[in-house]
Amino acid sequence: MFTSRWSTGPRVGVLVEDRYLAQAQPAGLVARLQQRGVEVVVHVADRLPTDLGHPTMVGEVDFVVARGRSPRLLSLLRTLETNGVAVLHDAAAIAAVVDKAAMSAALWRAGIPTPRTWLATVAELQTLADVPFPLLLKPLYGDNARGIEVVTDVADLAGLAWPEPVALAQPFHRGDGHDIKLYVAGGGVWAVRRPSPIDVDGSVRADPDPGHEVPVTDEMVRIASACAEVFGLSLFGVDCVEVDGELMVVEVNEYPNYRGLACDADDFLCEVVLDAVAATAPQVPAPRTEPSVGARSALAVAR
Repeated sequence: MFTSRWSTGPRVGVLVEDRYLAQAQPAGLVARLQQRGVEVVVHVADRLPTDLGHPTMVGEVDFVVARGRSPRLLSLLRTLETNGVAVLHDAAAIAAVVDKAAMSAALWRAGIPTPRTWLATVAELQTLADVPFPLLLKPLYGDNARGIEVVTDVADLAGLAWPEPVALAQPFHRGDGHDIKLYVAGGGVWAVRRPSPIDVDGSVRADPDPGHEVPVTDEMVRIASACAEVFGLSLFGVDCVEVDGELMVVEVNEYPNYRGLACDADDFLCEVVLDAVAATAPQVPAPRTEPSVGARSALAVAR
């Protein structure tokens, strides 16, 4: 059983979006925490009416793990933080990767290899002489390849019915139809080679194969460490494409499902969460001890 400085042991809350309930995470983490003797309380953000003066989970749990990025979940998470509840991850860290434009700018500023990126309307993109084709367009706020389009030239771009006010545009690197997904849990880094969510012809794959684990290189570790430092995440994934033999970061996403790994990811996630919980345990003052006679004598001499 997990032991800590709490007299009755920690109570861990899991705040999750409804759409993730049937996925590998956070179900795997919840099961492993419970196996370790940790009391876990699960709340679904989509179905959690909240009195903001007396928020649910405040006083109910000691620590909260969040799996999701919806506005409602982020608002609830900020409310918990305001009330002094320790969380993983905090709302600011999640929001930093939900906004894809801000994420791209942060990658550029940190010197992490990433494709050149434009934020513009479809009409504005047609006027930019240095925009290369084929061009990949994605929503400013999106995930799981939702809403992505690939256009081959200006005429194709002009005929695109883009449903949002602006688009995030990047060069589309066709490659061989595969990419590299880095998974990070605390200090652990794993790499999976998988079919890209976007096929070489620009079409979106409905449910791409999770791929298979490949050896982790020094370059991958550097990228993972840099992303952890920039975004303040401890459970996250990094989507990379290979361009001219080098990896470029396309996206960073918080708390993924860790698909395609040969190892049992639940154990690693559990350890990261337990370490984070332990770091927030109430500090017990060390008992005060009188200095020895020799120590007192030395102090007296020093004076």
